[in-house]
Amino acid sequence: MRVIGIIAGVIIALFIWLGFSFYQSIMDLPDQLEDKATARAQSESAITNIDEVIQYHGTNDAYVVLRGNNSSNEELYVFVPEDDEPLVTKKTSEGVSSDTIKEKLTDRFSPEKIIAIKPGIEVNNEKQQVLVWEATFIDKNDRYTFAYYYFSNGEYWRSRTIRQS
Repeated sequence: MRVIGIIAGVIIALFIWLGFSFYQSIMDLPDQLEDKATARAQSESAITNIDEVIQYHGTNDAYVVLRGNNSSNEELYVFVPEDDEPLVTKKTSEGVSSDTIKEKLTDRFSPEKIIAIKPGIEVNNEKQQVLVWEATFIDKNDRYTFAYYYFSNGEYWRSRTIRQS
């Protein structure tokens, strides 16, 4: 009887240890993706200084978006896809600012709460990549909404709404 108790205790301890290890690996994954994206961007793009790291999970693909400067001190975004697709680099001066998008969002939707405004890449109906600003917010009807604006000119593109439970 005592041997069965010891074996059961060892098995329970093993499952607890495996669960904790699995949990840790899941929690470390975003940091690992960011580190990998940062290293790739520094070796394959003009970015020399990184000020912000943004996770973007689009409709078709996920990206790590880095905001920083090049050697000429021009601010830029580098979009690093999770797979081995090419990087996309855009100077911030080639698009509108997140503050401009916030104003346009407020005028069009009058959100109750703005959760995030971040740059990303989506695919349009012609299967072409489109640089966008994704604005995530709660609307007047308590729905979770994603509104997309073109990065280059800030024009509204589309939106998607999810009812909260």
